[in-house]
Amino acid sequence: MNAGNAARPLVITGVTLIDGLGGAPLPGAGVVIEDGRFSRVGPAAAIPEPDGAETIDGRGKFLIPGLVDMHVHTQPPERAHLSLFLAAGVTTVLDLGGQLGDLVPRRGALARGEQLGPRLLFTGPMLEEGKAFAGFAAMSREIDAEQIEGEIDGLAGAGADAVKLYITIRPQTARRAAARAHARGLRVFMHQQATWGADAADAGVDCLEHLMAFGELATAAERPEHPGTMTPFEYGGWLWRVLTEIDPRGPAVQRLYERLLAADTALDPTLVLFAARPAAIGDDAGDTSMDDPERTPLLPLLPAPVAEELQSRWAERRQAAAGASENAKGRSRRCWQNILQLVGGFHAAGGRVLAGTDCPNVAIVSGFSLHRELELLVRAGLSPLAALQAATRRAAERLDRQDEFGAIKPGLSADALLLDADPLADIRNTRRIAAVFACGRLHRPDDVLAGLRA
Repeated sequence: MNAGNAARPLVITGVTLIDGLGGAPLPGAGVVIEDGRFSRVGPAAAIPEPDGAETIDGRGKFLIPGLVDMHVHTQPPERAHLSLFLAAGVTTVLDLGGQLGDLVPRRGALARGEQLGPRLLFTGPMLEEGKAFAGFAAMSREIDAEQIEGEIDGLAGAGADAVKLYITIRPQTARRAAARAHARGLRVFMHQQATWGADAADAGVDCLEHLMAFGELATAAERPEHPGTMTPFEYGGWLWRVLTEIDPRGPAVQRLYERLLAADTALDPTLVLFAARPAAIGDDAGDTSMDDPERTPLLPLLPAPVAEELQSRWAERRQAAAGASENAKGRSRRCWQNILQLVGGFHAAGGRVLAGTDCPNVAIVSGFSLHRELELLVRAGLSPLAALQAATRRAAERLDRQDEFGAIKPGLSADALLLDADPLADIRNTRRIAAVFACGRLHRPDDVLAGLRA
């Protein structure tokens, strides 16, 4: 991620600072960046400027920490487009499924400044103890469950930043994996199916991906006999039907929240992934101007196979929606509202919500779709500040990296966005990016996109 430190210090003066730590915004702030880190932060009048510093006038603007997308797939080299994250203000990503042969050299190239893009953290391949889903086999690895500790040790030795358990991992395997991962200083993320509901939290999983944990709300008669044998798409369709009929404020939901809270298990709902269905039937599911291929100016900037997949997936959604009955559309709308209430209720109960997108799945564009995820988190009931923290401080904390990034304070990596409007007044203002600072280096979004056009 833009290796090396800018020789000349940067000073941002007169800006309204939203530092990500939860305090009130600080108008008229000054922020000094030296050697790739924040060195001084506070009222501008109290902060002397280093000799030879470049000064940026922040009057009328807002400074927030660089954004973190907690669920991405950066793809093999022919599909990768990492600079798009930086253009969108995403300065750190967590890759939750890819092969080490791609990820290790990519992280090195980013760190040395040979490639433009965000800080790259990764889990390596998604671990499966059963037959890996063929559609995602390129991101997975089948393992012997009896050797799970050795698999975790191998990932730790290869430099993985966390562990990803996938749909065929059973509760007893998840428990052993979590114990070993924690002993090696790694967090555990899980897309669950064979492990049911909050059983993943009880096993020690640190973050649940998507909304699969809410399958626990299904009645005994509704539950599939072998959920681990279903494809992710089959399970997703089943889950959508279940969530249409549940009471999002009922006692079963509260019991599920209690189990997740007791284990301090986070939720990364990837709302943009689920929003594709109501958006396809024309509902207002957030600003889709960047990830609807019928409207986005970004389509020509994507690698050809990514652009083609985005168009075909969106066309599939549109075609399905066109053939849906009014009753089916009504059920989709009801389910979508239940999903928003479930996520908002978990946050209100004290749960830790994180922001991830699962890009480039379905109709999701790397970097830019994270802004819609923030918008949808606010629609679910989070405050704009809480939504920002889901993509900054809370993300860093779940990765045990809060002493490295995720906030604007002295000593942390100088990752920040300079915005033209107040994101606490309207979370959609996170899209109004004047400048991106990544490890202290200044980038203008238009310049980054121009480089992709070239």
